[in-house]
Amino acid sequence: MSHSPNVEVDFSDRNLEPIDSAQSPYIKKGILEKIRRSEVIVCLIGNGTAWREWVDWELNKTVEMGKGICGIRLKGSRGRTPPLLMQMRAPIATWGDTEEIIAVIECAAARRS
Repeated sequence: MSHSPNVEVDFSDRNLEPIDSAQSPYIKKGILEKIRRSEVIVCLIGNGTAWREWVDWELNKTVEMGKGICGIRLKGSRGRTPPLLMQMRAPIATWGDTEEIIAVIECAAARRS
């Protein structure tokens, strides 16, 4: 998708601190700005995703801001889906199926509040 001329994608790579660390206000500010600029937030679901408190925080902020939300299960992942994605009945695609990924992102965009 990052090579598609029809899709604008911004990837964020950061080293995460504990959510209550001294760095967390700075990190939260940066994450909130990225969420504000987004129409849809895609949660990549791996083996440990559902257990990470930053994931819960980001997903809750996404919902609070009325953004679209969906998930993509990483290849080979058997991890639990984050509870908020299940509660929201967010569309979830499997890794490697580009058409399915596009469909869940479009569905999430259509469900924005």
